[in-house]
Amino acid sequence: MSGPETLRFAANLYRLPAEGGYFLVDAGLPWEAGRLLRLLQEPPRLLFLTHHHLDHAGGARALWARFGLPILAHPREWPYLLKEKPRPPLPIPFLGSWLANLAPPLPREALRPVEEGEEILGWRVVALPGHTLGQVGLFRDGLLLAGDALRGHGLPPRFINEDHALAKRTVRKILDLGAEKVYVGHGKPLSRKEVEALALRLGV
Repeated sequence: MSGPETLRFAANLYRLPAEGGYFLVDAGLPWEAGRLLRLLQEPPRLLFLTHHHLDHAGGARALWARFGLPILAHPREWPYLLKEKPRPPLPIPFLGSWLANLAPPLPREALRPVEEGEEILGWRVVALPGHTLGQVGLFRDGLLLAGDALRGHGLPPRFINEDHALAKRTVRKILDLGAEKVYVGHGKPLSRKEVEALALRLGV
């Protein structure tokens, strides 16, 4: 199986080969959409969003407008993607709420729900809650695309996790899945040994 191709934007985006082409995991910031579209010579089969944060989902509307592709996300993320509910503010004085909510809303007809255990073009959907409550990843053959469940050699900071205790438990879940290599939203992929070391530090 070919592994994911990393597209380096504000967050890591991933291009995954699939029968008849490829699909994308995450979509970058809204103002990165032009560069992303220039990279995509062929239309993706679908866009899979790990979670609703601006650096992962901000370019989704531009992809849908260009390609009309289905956008898959967990239903708990939909209120933010549809702008029915404001995203939590970024930790930036005065501008945090405004910046967090710069992405244009997705139309409801663009969205498709995904839940843990479903199969998406040969990958299994895995719930990875904590950073956001509806964060999901994709697992196959020991490879996990984990969104922001992990970052660098640790967790995202407590102040940007919706439920930090749940985020810590998700580290143990990643190991229990049998993940051998974890592709993250920021930074380089992590080995199983690195995730085991993190779990030990966290006491999970």
